[in-house]
Amino acid sequence: MEHYDVVIVGASFAGLTLAHHLPNQLRVLVVDAKPAAGSTVESTGLITTKTYQLFKTFFPIDDYITNPISAICVVAPNFTDQFVSQTREPWIYQTDTKALVRALAQSVPSHVTVQTKTVFVDAKDTDNQTVVTLQTQGEPARQVACRVLVGADGSHSKVAQESVGLDRNNSFLFGFERVYFGKVTLGPIPAETIYHYWFGEFSLGYGGWLSPTVVDGRPAYRIGLAKLMRERGKASELLKKFTQRLIDDGTITLDGSIDSPDYAFGSLIPIGGVLKHTLAGNRVLIGDAAGYCGAFAADGIKGSLASAKIASELIPRFLGGDMCALTELPRRMDSDYALIAYYRRQMRYRWIWDQMKRDRSFTALFSIIQREQETFVDQFCDSKDTHRSLMWTVLKVKHSMLLGVCGCFVLWDMIFPGRSS
Repeated sequence: MEHYDVVIVGASFAGLTLAHHLPNQLRVLVVDAKPAAGSTVESTGLITTKTYQLFKTFFPIDDYITNPISAICVVAPNFTDQFVSQTREPWIYQTDTKALVRALAQSVPSHVTVQTKTVFVDAKDTDNQTVVTLQTQGEPARQVACRVLVGADGSHSKVAQESVGLDRNNSFLFGFERVYFGKVTLGPIPAETIYHYWFGEFSLGYGGWLSPTVVDGRPAYRIGLAKLMRERGKASELLKKFTQRLIDDGTITLDGSIDSPDYAFGSLIPIGGVLKHTLAGNRVLIGDAAGYCGAFAADGIKGSLASAKIASELIPRFLGGDMCALTELPRRMDSDYALIAYYRRQMRYRWIWDQMKRDRSFTALFSIIQREQETFVDQFCDSKDTHRSLMWTVLKVKHSMLLGVCGCFVLWDMIFPGRSS
């Protein structure tokens, strides 16, 4: 039986960031069920400026930036009314996500082994170690021993499922995204703009997004929807309708067939907040597996990097005999990055968003936000990176009448929710 100090389940942002930061005296194994790291992705790959800076401390992230984004375009439910809010410097970056994850895996230090096509089956604790059962494609199941087991395996974590004492995510949106070759034409600087579409009757849950990118040197874009889980089966059909609508109104061009994207993916997006129990003995959850997501205002990746970097400092202490070291992770997520406070705020945003069921409610909110377009993107960034609330964009005396109208519509939606799309 092979022995490792740390076994990490999941070779994406959280797991690979942790692997890059664990000290070289530790023997580390990273396993993932995918055919290869980066062969498929379950993220839009957007990173804010602060996340970009985190990457730069250990990885040449500039090599994997396709589009620095300096503007956001918010589009009303009628698909016609829209506004653009811009900053002087980029506030978010679109990445070549597949290539980024692949490079993260290929550049791990020599004391780290990455094994793909390998499924985590279960783990059993003995007196001083954990025996992990793994199944590599085409090979018999095998067991390895470790002193720390890390679940970095996403929102539907198998490590959490197989570990007594660890909580699991149980509230999700379903995100569905396709990447097409073509161009975005809406607005003054489409190559530097991310587009957020607000819907009521068309698609409840989160909304739609459109982000310019570059694939193999060709202009392309990522277009997606996030829906309530009970409507998961409608995601593909609605995304096709959404894409066709944008083609018809000239917002995007399409090189090829709408039925043949460059690639597509669907993923579960945890929206239930940070899990209460993310540590059980020598097992710890990081990234989306722990609920460190917070994608309401873009960049769910930050929680993965932050939790991994903190865990890389705590795990050596735990292995050195400080049995309470790993319990510091949630506190450090707040003291070092103020992310727990942000996740609490986004739960409030999510609650309000979920009460809105009709186009008129989203249109009423849009009419308020549009009045703040000059500073909206600054507030949008601040909500995560400099710890200000998006609520203060809306809750101003000058918006009193519009707030009253919006509040009445939302109240109606709460009392008479009707049928969602």
